[in-house]
Amino acid sequence: YFKPEYKIADPICIFLFSVLVLGTTFSILKDVLHVLMEGTPIGMDFNNVKETLLLIDEVKAVHSLRIWALTMNQPVLSAHIATNDEANPQVTLAEVNKVLQKKFDFYSITIQIENYSDDMTECRECQEPRD
Repeated sequence: YFKPEYKIADPICIFLFSVLVLGTTFSILKDVLHVLMEGTPIGMDFNNVKETLLLIDEVKAVHSLRIWALTMNQPVLSAHIATNDEANPQVTLAEVNKVLQKKFDFYSITIQIENYSDDMTECRECQEPRD
């Protein structure tokens, strides 16, 4: 039943199978690393989210905006929203949540509402992220 002249076939088959497995799991490994490194979800544009927030009437500034993925299908957002003095924080919070959920379908949204201050232009934490 055993033919010694065919013993080279075993390591060749193992090598081919290993290449096949590695090739099919590469995209999964890439997605896993993206989630573990807390990258911005694929297809989500940071600037588009920020511009959407700034289009809301009561919102004067956005800072500490963070977007990451818990899983490939669960994007999460955290941000500080600076509003006009006359804005109602609860109404603004509801509007921001509604707009973000409708346009981007975030799994979880955490917003901190604060009054706008001119000092924010020089605050290190309030600056745009740099590449």
